[in-house]
Amino acid sequence: MEHQQYLAQLPNWNVVSRDSIQPKAEQVLYILGNGFDLMHRVPSSYYSFRDSLGKNNPLRLALENFWTPEDIWADFENALAKFNGDAMSDSFMVDFWLGNYEAYDEDAGLAEFYMAVEGAANPMLTVIRELPRRFRMWVESLKLGTADRPLKCLFRDGKVLCFNYTEFVEDLYGVSEENVCYIHGCRRKKKGAAKEKLVLGHMPGESYAAFDRPEKKPRWHKDPKKRGLVEAARNHVLQLIADCDEELTKYSSDIIARHRPFFDGLSGIRDIVVIGHSLSQVDREYFEAVCGGLSDRQYVRWYFGCHGLRDLQNVERLITELEIPRSAVSVFRTDDITVRPLPAPAPVPAAPKPPKSCHSASEDRKWSVRITGVSMEILDDSGDPQYEVLLPGSAGNAFFTPSGEYLFVIIRGVGSGVMLFRYTSGDWQFVDELEEIPNQGVINRRLNRVFLNGHEMTFVYNSRIRVYDLRDGRLIRNQAIRRANDRAYAGADMSACFVK
Repeated sequence: MEHQQYLAQLPNWNVVSRDSIQPKAEQVLYILGNGFDLMHRVPSSYYSFRDSLGKNNPLRLALENFWTPEDIWADFENALAKFNGDAMSDSFMVDFWLGNYEAYDEDAGLAEFYMAVEGAANPMLTVIRELPRRFRMWVESLKLGTADRPLKCLFRDGKVLCFNYTEFVEDLYGVSEENVCYIHGCRRKKKGAAKEKLVLGHMPGESYAAFDRPEKKPRWHKDPKKRGLVEAARNHVLQLIADCDEELTKYSSDIIARHRPFFDGLSGIRDIVVIGHSLSQVDREYFEAVCGGLSDRQYVRWYFGCHGLRDLQNVERLITELEIPRSAVSVFRTDDITVRPLPAPAPVPAAPKPPKSCHSASEDRKWSVRITGVSMEILDDSGDPQYEVLLPGSAGNAFFTPSGEYLFVIIRGVGSGVMLFRYTSGDWQFVDELEEIPNQGVINRRLNRVFLNGHEMTFVYNSRIRVYDLRDGRLIRNQAIRRANDRAYAGADMSACFVK
């Protein structure tokens, strides 16, 4: 239906063939958008970027769960302004993070408070940390998917305002590098120079609505101290979100100022050819800067490549806003362009990846452990297996106590925990997994020291200790202690085995 509307609207415009556009090299400006790369079978849509992340990537999960557009990838840059600040600063969530980091404890300090703030704002922090890195990785992986040059008749070695991060216009059509302004940065790494920043973001002011939603009734504690802490943390979360959003804002005026010589050099332009650009509002200032650089606007001819109905609508809006006379505008179709894909390379079978392995031995060399993948063997001093078991996940570390009586296996990732094995009555046996407490594993960032005293193991955290009976793996003491790390504890220091 939309294609039929597109065909019905075309007669309202001055439609020209691509072959009929014959600009002079020194008088033409090409404005290229992502449609130019897509036209040459480059998988450069934001949906391709999404797919490159994988379904369970933290960046993708943050964007799809805490940004409000139904389809954030359809108009990605504008969508970056539409995040759910309420969800991150909600008093219930802030209260949860304060409790999770023990910020309510009597001996808690600013470190616990700010860790809770960062926990609440984590979706935004994840985007700020990961988006530039993962976006560049994806951009640097993009390759041409065709050897065809469907726009060969259009191109001269004129000036190019390129909104893409790729240098394909140079490779395909022989445009000189010095004639191209990569307005949002280019992925190309120049020898001896730092990588250029790739600009990505929304218009200034577009995110104000994310902070202007009506505040929900907060979940207050009866304790006035906790009420004050929740409110203070909420304010810090909102400030942190605002600071991060500043990094997602694209200030076009500053970018134009950095490229001022290019725009000042457009005075002699007589033909402007726009190819594959969405003409989005986020880029309007650049078109205004182009018009401002023209010395004789009334003599300039505009040519817009159109792929569908939305392109015609966007051309209409742009020429109205920039006061470009319709008589100076022509459109040419790009929806009829087809190119041949490059032949697929012959598949190369991947070499099998060896499973991760872990080895350790007791002090007296009587016992050793060999873990490959999730398979564990305990070997005697002659190398013969005495005990075999499948672990619930990949082992990050395994070690014996000095006496060789106990073996600890630390499981990382899925199924994480501390598995305890014991040599008793002439055999190795699985005792149990050391008991965790809600929302806090045995090994976490607050763990400082570990001591072994007979059959008891003491784990010392910032403001808490946990004591386990190794004979059955039970948690026999779980106590909050002010400045627990500063106290003395009996037994052998096993900290190096547990604490990185």
